[in-house]
Amino acid sequence: MTKAALNHVALTVSDRERSADFYATYFGFLEPVHEDDHLLILTGQGGGLLALSGGDVASVWPRTTHFGFQLDSAEEVRLLREKFAQDGVEEAEWQEKGPTRVQVFDPDGYRVEAYGWQ
Repeated sequence: MTKAALNHVALTVSDRERSADFYATYFGFLEPVHEDDHLLILTGQGGGLLALSGGDVASVWPRTTHFGFQLDSAEEVRLLREKFAQDGVEEAEWQEKGPTRVQVFDPDGYRVEAYGWQ
């Protein structure tokens, strides 16, 4: 079996700039790699790419559909959770046992997880 690393996530979003701001603010996707009328691709210090395309977004997703970011520690997750709360970002789930993790909804309702180990 080939060892594979996840390289990118592509999302259809209702407002590219709003989504770009969200992922820049909370997950460090600050650097545009490509931008045209249809697609904005961002990267950040953690590596990987986030591709944002404008369009119609589904209104309902299964609870288990999400993607996640591993942080360096559980404490970083707690601090990010506080920032989400201060900024009014809607929390979907919180867990302290096992990995500490928080799931929130991005501006289009996608579940995004941040997790870290003790």
